[in-house]
Amino acid sequence: MMLSFQLAWRQFRQGHLNRLQRFLRTAAVSGVALGCLVLVLVLSVMNGFQKVLTERFLSLVPQVELIAMGGQLKRPQSLTSLAQADPQVAAVAPFRSINALAVSGEHLNALALRGIDLEKEIKVSGLARYITPEMIKAFESEPNALILGDALAKKLGVKVGHKLSILVAPPGSGGLSTPRRHQLTLVGVVKIGGQLDYSLAYMPLATANGWNDSTHAQGLRLKVNDVFAADRVARDIGFRAHEALYMDNWTRTQGHLYQDIQMVRVIIYLVVGLIMLVASFNIISLLMVTVREEAPQIAMLRSIGCRQSTISLLFLWRGCLLGGLGVVLGTGFGILLAWALPGLLSFWQQLTGKTILAGDIYFTDTIPTQILPGDVVVTALLALAVALVATLYPAIHASRLQPARVLSGA
Repeated sequence: MMLSFQLAWRQFRQGHLNRLQRFLRTAAVSGVALGCLVLVLVLSVMNGFQKVLTERFLSLVPQVELIAMGGQLKRPQSLTSLAQADPQVAAVAPFRSINALAVSGEHLNALALRGIDLEKEIKVSGLARYITPEMIKAFESEPNALILGDALAKKLGVKVGHKLSILVAPPGSGGLSTPRRHQLTLVGVVKIGGQLDYSLAYMPLATANGWNDSTHAQGLRLKVNDVFAADRVARDIGFRAHEALYMDNWTRTQGHLYQDIQMVRVIIYLVVGLIMLVASFNIISLLMVTVREEAPQIAMLRSIGCRQSTISLLFLWRGCLLGGLGVVLGTGFGILLAWALPGLLSFWQQLTGKTILAGDIYFTDTIPTQILPGDVVVTALLALAVALVATLYPAIHASRLQPARVLSGA
């Protein structure tokens, strides 16, 4: 094996190739490198989207919600204790949702207000990362306080300290009725990025309950340790509760985002597999041409005692060296490009003024990346496996050459 590797390395490093062989070698290495680069880059982007989805977006979007069918919980303390007893539940917070119309000067906008107990809400969401101590103090001291997403505040044309008129339907009104008018004071603006900046609107829970003529919250929001167990947790707690509840979780409202990420990942594997398949044909072509061009040298090696297995290993090593060069170049440039991509796209946006992702449509307005060593290793092993399989036929063909026939020119 050592002899075959030494011969393969010497020929790979110093071998004299004709024009066709040089072209096939360049095409083979470029194909493997391109496949590795694309796979590493796209998997890093998919990992970045998944990280943003799970760590940022799902920290603010309710993971599990238990909502009273009658408009308010009948036994909030009992339901809270039941939820806290589940080992998957990390924290519980009450809430109330109110559909309203915000009026600010000439600006009108539908608003999905969420009444919260800020102290408990911070424990079930990642809101603490985006609000300041001053904002918390103002929200807790002002009964009519309001916190808005940055894009929503700009859309309404309001700044911190401004008052906002809110129109809401009277509680229990089934048909057309005169809306009630309330005023809220904007005490804070949070910038998260993406779709949440266009929809986030928080007000104190006590005030929201008062608007609805209720004494208890409308439902409970749960934070779970494993976000992918949200559906099971919602059903387990909901079915054991002593009142009628709607059981909601992020997989129903936002699950398509995660499914889209996984679907794109599968498609990319298929596309890159085809790229590497084309590269494998180039490797086969190169080695078959090499077998034909170097048939006399192979025959001489056989005549001085080299076994068939040594000749086979010689060509297997040459295929692995070709694939290895492509893997090193592809993964290296893929990692470099994945690391630099967010900065390059940010620079491009500043230079052109054009956004890559629209924040009001997508859950993030940037393209994040996360390089995982496992993905790089899998990519490298996949490319090497393709190169090795492509080498099998030329290696077997070379080992079966008849030295006497080749040297005699027959």
